[in-house]
Amino acid sequence: MKMVTKTKILKYIAGIALALSVTACASTQKVTSTQVIDTAPQTIALAKPAYSVQQLSVTVPEELTVSEANVFLPLSDIVWREDPVGDRKKQIQTILVNAISTGVARVDEGRPVTMEVRVNKFHALTEKTRYTVGGRHNINFDYLLRDAKTGVPVEAVQNVNLKFKAYGGARAAAAMARGETQKVRITQHVQELMFQTMSGES
Repeated sequence: MKMVTKTKILKYIAGIALALSVTACASTQKVTSTQVIDTAPQTIALAKPAYSVQQLSVTVPEELTVSEANVFLPLSDIVWREDPVGDRKKQIQTILVNAISTGVARVDEGRPVTMEVRVNKFHALTEKTRYTVGGRHNINFDYLLRDAKTGVPVEAVQNVNLKFKAYGGARAAAAMARGETQKVRITQHVQELMFQTMSGES
């Protein structure tokens, strides 16, 4: 009889303890709307994909304008003087083919793609600017990547707008003397940018 009574009491006490425990848990786990708003969001950095370029084509549209005027800033799409007078579009096409292909060739892993490049602007310095105040190089082009097997674009058309300082005056002369021509500097900048872009570093 005592055992039955004691058992009931123990069960009753245990029941109360369990109820209190559940209530306590419920109260401590309650989250208000204010707490949710005040919680700082977490940002997850997604890795950029890497691409291995299997084929490259560079197009310089016929409609782009070329200037041979020796002024500080010709109003044209193409300004290039370091090669002999001739087909400037062909000359800058050669520069960009060499620069881009060398840069992307450094990426030996990633999704195999082909790259189609369309030039929009290629501004180096005229003689007048080169030997006086200097300025900025401005290289602008679009590119499209396609899956090397299917030919389907792997992303939207991307734009590259590369601007960097162009030497002038004594600094330009010193750079030329050590072989650091405009062509060399433009090539190096394009190479590095395309390597970083295709490797997913930028």
